[in-house]
Amino acid sequence: MASGVHPDAVLGPGSVSARILGHPAVLLGGPRALLLQVAHPSVAAGVVDHSDFEVDPYRRLARTFEVMHAIAFGSPSASAAAARDLAAVHHRVRGTTGAGVAYAADDPALALWVHATLVDTSLAVERRYVGELDEAGRARFYDESRRLGPPLGLPADLVPADLRAFEAYMADMEASLLAAPVGTDAARIAGSVLHPPATARLGLLAPLGSRTAARLVQAVTVDLGPPALCRAFGLPETLDVATAKTLMGVVSGLSRLASPRLPGSVRDPGLLVRLTARLAQ
Repeated sequence: MASGVHPDAVLGPGSVSARILGHPAVLLGGPRALLLQVAHPSVAAGVVDHSDFEVDPYRRLARTFEVMHAIAFGSPSASAAAARDLAAVHHRVRGTTGAGVAYAADDPALALWVHATLVDTSLAVERRYVGELDEAGRARFYDESRRLGPPLGLPADLVPADLRAFEAYMADMEASLLAAPVGTDAARIAGSVLHPPATARLGLLAPLGSRTAARLVQAVTVDLGPPALCRAFGLPETLDVATAKTLMGVVSGLSRLASPRLPGSVRDPGLLVRLTARLAQ
C-alpha cells in the first residue's frame, strides 16, 4: 500500500487513481490544467481578484495538490476537514468579471470545470507519458473521480455519468472557451504559468533555470494539447521545431518504458504532493 493513501480513503490504495495520480509524470500536466482552468473568464477573474496566483501560480498549484490529496487519499476525518476548508474558501470568492458577469467560486458549474480540468489532464498525461491504461482502465479512472463530487459540493446530476459523457462535456467546454484568444485576466495569468519565475535557490544560475523551465513548460503543454488551448494562449499548435519534437518523443518513450518498473515508493500520491511543494518553494 502506498504510504500516502489511507486504507479508508475516498480513493483507496487499490484504486486506479492511487496508481496513476502517484506517478511523477502527473507533474508535467500542471501547466495545462492551470491554463484550462483560467480559460474560463469567471475562474480567471476569481484568481486575479482573490489570490496571488498570477504572481506565484506554482505555489498555488502545490496547494491544490495538497488539498485534493487530503480529500481523495486522506483518512475520512482528514478528507472531511479538507472539504470543509475548501468550501469555506470558495464561499468567500465572488465578484464580477471585466465583462460584468457575476461569479462565485462555489457555483457548482465552475467547481465542476475546475475539477474536470484536473481529471482530463490526468488522463492526457497518462495516455502520453504513462501508457498503462486501456479504455476500460480509463473508464474506471473516470468513474473513481466521480466519488469526489460530494466532498467538492458537486450535485450528482451535474457530473457527467461516464467517460463518454465526460469527453463530450470537455469537448463542448473547450469549443466555447477556446474558440478565440482568451481574455486579459487569463493572458496575464498564463504569462506566469508559461514563464516560471527564477528560483532563488538556483543562485546565479536562476535566469538560466527560468528560461529552461519556460521552454520545458511550453513544450510539454503543446505536446499534451489540445491545439485549441495552444491557439487560445498564443502557443504553436504543434511542436514545429524538430529538436523539440524529438525531445518530447524521447521523454514520452522513456517515461512509458520506465512506468511499469517504478517501485511503489516512487508512485506514492503523498510523495508527489511533497515533491510539488518543494518545487514550488
